[in-house]
Amino acid sequence: MPDAFPRGAFALALWPGLEAEFLDAHRQEFMHCWCSGMLRALKEGPLLPLAPGSEVYRFTWIPSSRESFVIRIERRGPVHSLHVKVSGMEEGLLTVDRRILLTPTQWQAVQQHLDAARFWSLNRFFSSSGRVYLDGSEWLLEGGREGHYRVLSIHSPDPEGPERSIRALGAFLLELSGITLASGGLY
Repeated sequence: MPDAFPRGAFALALWPGLEAEFLDAHRQEFMHCWCSGMLRALKEGPLLPLAPGSEVYRFTWIPSSRESFVIRIERRGPVHSLHVKVSGMEEGLLTVDRRILLTPTQWQAVQQHLDAARFWSLNRFFSSSGRVYLDGSEWLLEGGREGHYRVLSIHSPDPEGPERSIRALGAFLLELSGITLASGGLY
């Protein structure tokens, strides 16, 4: 099976409060394999290589106790689209698999959320306090444009903490996708 992420993409994990944890080679390999497996289950492949003139972002939500989903938005020339997939309870089944066209206004709103979250420029994190979380969700935010790729792996971003703009980006993509979550919503 092809890798869904470039090697080394998981050198840094972020915890609530944007506390950084630099992962050793063993944990990087675990995250790489685990997240690649989740994307394969959602019938998603790697974002790279990018088609010339395209831009793509993918939000993968992996909760501890319910179905995962992925929302991928793309710009290919003048066409903007969103593709949403929700895993089913049985392995290999998707309960949602649909693509919708986005308006230029919606694409601009996505860009504004990306800018507010400093997706491409976020480079200062707090040092890790060594916390371990046994519950919550993993948020993977990936992007590719103009020959650049970035992935942020964030555990359960706090809506009131320093990562609130990243959480707002995920919530906005969820809203655009039209899917609704069971009780509890995003966490």
